Amino acid sequence: MQGRTVETQTGKAEALRQATLERRTAADDISDPWISVGVTTHIPFQVDVPIEEVQDSLLRKGNTSPGADNITVRLLAWPAIGKHVQRLGCLTIGYHPRRFKEAEVVMIEKPGKRDLSKPRAWRPISLLSCLGKGLERLIARRLAWDSIHYGVLQPQQIGALPKRSAVGFVAALIHNIEVALSRGMVATLVTMDIQGAFDTVMRNRLILRPRQQGWPLNLVKWAASFMQARSAAVRFQDITTPPSPLECGLAQGSPASPILFALYIAPIYRLGNASGRFGYADDTAMLRVGCSLEETTALASRDMRELMTWGASNAVTFDPDKTEIMHFSRKKDPVRPSIFQNGIEIVPADSMRWLGLWLDRKLSFKTYVDEWTAKARRIANHLKALANTRQGPLPSAVRRAIKVCIEPTLFYGVEAWFPGQTAPCTGNSTRLVSTQIKHIVDRLDAVLRHAIRAALPIWETTPVPALHREAGIAPASILLEAQRIRFSARLKSLDARHPLVTRTSPKPAHAYHSSIKRQYLIERRSQKTRLERTDALLPDCARPVLLPRRYSDSEASRLQTATKAETAAGFLEWLPGAAVGKLIVYFDRSQLPSGAVGYGFTVHRNEQPIAHGSGRLGPAEVFDAEASGPWRACKPP
Repeated sequence: MQGRTVETQTGKAEALRQATLERRTAADDISDPWISVGVTTHIPFQVDVPIEEVQDSLLRKGNTSPGADNITVRLLAWPAIGKHVQRLGCLTIGYHPRRFKEAEVVMIEKPGKRDLSKPRAWRPISLLSCLGKGLERLIARRLAWDSIHYGVLQPQQIGALPKRSAVGFVAALIHNIEVALSRGMVATLVTMDIQGAFDTVMRNRLILRPRQQGWPLNLVKWAASFMQARSAAVRFQDITTPPSPLECGLAQGSPASPILFALYIAPIYRLGNASGRFGYADDTAMLRVGCSLEETTALASRDMRELMTWGASNAVTFDPDKTEIMHFSRKKDPVRPSIFQNGIEIVPADSMRWLGLWLDRKLSFKTYVDEWTAKARRIANHLKALANTRQGPLPSAVRRAIKVCIEPTLFYGVEAWFPGQTAPCTGNSTRLVSTQIKHIVDRLDAVLRHAIRAALPIWETTPVPALHREAGIAPASILLEAQRIRFSARLKSLDARHPLVTRTSPKPAHAYHSSIKRQYLIERRSQKTRLERTDALLPDCARPVLLPRRYSDSEASRLQTATKAETAAGFLEWLPGAAVGKLIVYFDRSQLPSGAVGYGFTVHRNEQPIAHGSGRLGPAEVFDAEASGPWRACKPP
């Protein structure tokens, strides 16, 4: 490791600690984070914490791994500790308890990494106190909403923010590229990665950043306390080292780390060409559009130099091994210029992976299909090895594995790249033409059928329609369209500040000048992008507002506190006085293992039955029966 051989488990743990947790020191930090800053914006931040919000942040995230105290969520006796936790006052005074900062860092192999002698092949995960993570989760949620509402983060910087996803972010990037290509222009995309990410955050710089952004003093003090006197013990396989202090860096397992890191690097996305900068966590991309690739490459190089200059002044470095460039052009053989980072030439790639999706210069997504169909086929091969016609799991279990494992893999990122089976013609918008993706759909279908054959004991010559019918799994073409419609519905549910909404909303009318012909004022676009066509699948509706979660200062009471026997006795006591001249409906419902739902009811008047009935809904939910049964009972004969 780093030119030396380490053989003992303890030595490996210490070496990984130095390489991952101590790669940066406080020597690069600023000396005084409390210097005067000219802030015109002051962000309100509520310090009162309702008891229901405490309970939601602490208990409703499942039984996560405990920290050094070995206290799990299930061990927290909530009714007994609720008020005590609420009165801690950490947010009011700006303090993070020392016990919450003691981490046990587990070194986990990164998937797909073969050479484990390199520190980058290992991911440090900090196991923290579950009680402390509840506090951090509460603050992180508030920070995320305020960052959007008050415009602290640039709209095209996402990660740890509500209603923002990586796939939707790539869809916004693809939209910009499509718009450029439809206007006969070219585009250049440069992606860079912040080296070390969380581990490079300096305490004093993190104190200064929220002060510059206008956050209140108590929150700044909490962030300072959160970063101060942290310690970590490294667990590597069956060895755990003694705890030792950490000078800098955010904890990998903390719920507050992602949003604090986003605030830390927020100035990156307000540099030049802000509309062409995209950021997700530690991944940043810069898009330039122009008339020639030489022009866009020069502009992208300038953006990259500006970014590296900012990084040098803020102790942030960018990994040259992860810097990539890609040109987008519809020309047959365009000249593809390179860029340089610290004297290293970065050659344009034929395809580029960003946030899990593969892009190519013509947006054909052939590389994307190759990669994800190969992954899905490997999973299908595992299922076929487990199940055959003589032994193995039940077909229903294999079918569930297909729905849970293979379909999400095979159709990952469909929202960003799938253009639909047809699209309006370039010259005539009322005429629909094929989008020429049948060959891609056929490849997806082939993998899906390969997986279905692992679930069903069928012949190789079984007709394809029968294959899908017996498995209860639709063909790829139907699944693609269904996912596209769901994405269209999701677009309608996004707030006005979302980057996808700004791209699909109607543009304001152009101002016309009598001295200039209209044909020169209108921006020519041959057709709508795939994002705009997806948005048009469903009618427009009122745009929702992104609201913070609302909590009560009283704990939610149980709907039923009495026992079943006590409830029955109370009902029998109430019945004689309430039954005179009134209709009383008794109703019950149930669901079979096959998914069919049934219900039955009887109607009484004056304690005498006057009608009864039952019904079956087929494959449905019990909630459907709860609505259909009483409606049927109250319906006139």
